[in-house]
Amino acid sequence: MLSKAASRLPAPSILRQNSCIRLFATQVKAADPDTTLAKLQDDYSKASPFSKVPGPSKLTFLRTLLPGGKYFKMDFDQIIKYQREEYGDLFKLPALFGGVEFIASHNPNDFQTIFRTEGQWPERTTFQTLAYFRKKVRPDIYGKYAGLGNAQGKEWGDFRSAVNPAMAQPRNTKIYIPKVDSVAVDFVRRILEIRDPKTNQVPETFEDDINKWTLESVALIAMDTRLGLLAQTYNDRSAKLIQASKDATRLVFDLEFKPSLWRIFETPDFKRLMTAFNAITDLSDEIIEEAKVRIEKKSKDSDENEQGVLEKLLKIDPLLAKVMAIDMLFGGIDTTSSAFTGLLYLLARNPEKQEILRQEILTILPQKDSPLTVENMTNLPYLRACLKESLRIHPPANANVRLAGQNLVLSGYQIPKGTPIAMGSSLLYMDEKYFPNAEKYEPERWLRKGSTPASTKAANPFIFLPFGFGPRMCIAKRFAEMEIETAIARILRNFHVEWHHSDLKFRFTSVKVPDGKLMFTFKDIVN
Repeated sequence: MLSKAASRLPAPSILRQNSCIRLFATQVKAADPDTTLAKLQDDYSKASPFSKVPGPSKLTFLRTLLPGGKYFKMDFDQIIKYQREEYGDLFKLPALFGGVEFIASHNPNDFQTIFRTEGQWPERTTFQTLAYFRKKVRPDIYGKYAGLGNAQGKEWGDFRSAVNPAMAQPRNTKIYIPKVDSVAVDFVRRILEIRDPKTNQVPETFEDDINKWTLESVALIAMDTRLGLLAQTYNDRSAKLIQASKDATRLVFDLEFKPSLWRIFETPDFKRLMTAFNAITDLSDEIIEEAKVRIEKKSKDSDENEQGVLEKLLKIDPLLAKVMAIDMLFGGIDTTSSAFTGLLYLLARNPEKQEILRQEILTILPQKDSPLTVENMTNLPYLRACLKESLRIHPPANANVRLAGQNLVLSGYQIPKGTPIAMGSSLLYMDEKYFPNAEKYEPERWLRKGSTPASTKAANPFIFLPFGFGPRMCIAKRFAEMEIETAIARILRNFHVEWHHSDLKFRFTSVKVPDGKLMFTFKDIVN
């Protein structure tokens, strides 16, 4: 019998949909829905039944995860890799401890079928722990809105339609470039403060500084607030917010992805997660209320084109604005930090690529104190290619997840409507079949040759979708892109970045995070 913590929740989550670091969704030409369906779907009645989809039994899978099992303490992405080797490109993973059975596909033709049939209101799996917290613990804040991550159907459609004008239009991103640049400038100053004066190497706590830069940038966009995290000392509230975000990220992974008994009774980790969620909610609410006061004091005649995300959303619905701001905070910290770290590491390991990028940056930043502007940030093709290539090699997340929008045929099998499907693109990113020289960091593969991006000659356009596709594509991708590009531009204008240690590994939590100390060396550029 389920505890109250699980008895009235939506379908539980096993995989996290690529959360909000999906910057570069490949553009795929739309097709006529009827024609697409006719070409992509076989006769459902003639396909192999769902029961025949290969995969381990519940008991077999559980044994592999327990002490002594071959997957015990193994990262989830490695488990998926071995399952694919055993069962093929499409397989089924069973439900454990109140979880849900789901399908894992590594066939890009399946990806196309799923995205082309997802409908007006695409559905995905939800965080069951987050759903419980918002519905049962803090309905005072979240009672009306589940948020973009957990909402489904028309509720999601209405929420997305309300926030799209403030967040999805490019002109609303551009007004933040000078503000986000000021955070990047502070980040450079922070590097100068903490690096060793003799070796130019940053301390092993540098990952904390990256997280501070990310949180500072996200809070500036989502809450119209500078938290002062990159100062030598910062206030207790900001420290608590960072710690709560770290705790929540780790605990969500443990409780949602791994076998756990929290759905039967409130485990210690479940209680700690509720505490972390409460801290994030209360601290964010406090910051947003302060921002509201500042915004209300501004002139009513202020230029609408210069209004930030929070100000625009407050005019629509103050509660909606608050929920969206908290979602941006929770969804944007670890994913952006992961993407930034992957890019910085690959540039450090590939100095020739770093130098090509630096020369491009010098065209817009001839002096170290030259400003970054809307105009000079528009023409940085190599920077964007560098980021795209780093997302291929070190993607923050492993899969896009959808519930089947209708009865589908995937890889010859019947997949009933509503079945959770994880589209495991990250393994394909390193597959020579789709990306020649897949192990090499080659930003040039994303640069246009004539009128066609070089990558599309080798890769199915539905493989590289790090921020999703269609109506449910990550709404904050442009903001994350801007944050990373701005920080990298400032860093490479000031430093030669080097790596003098063994290869950096990444491990999978709710996103991929570095598994090691980020002890980069930052050598000054003379001019």
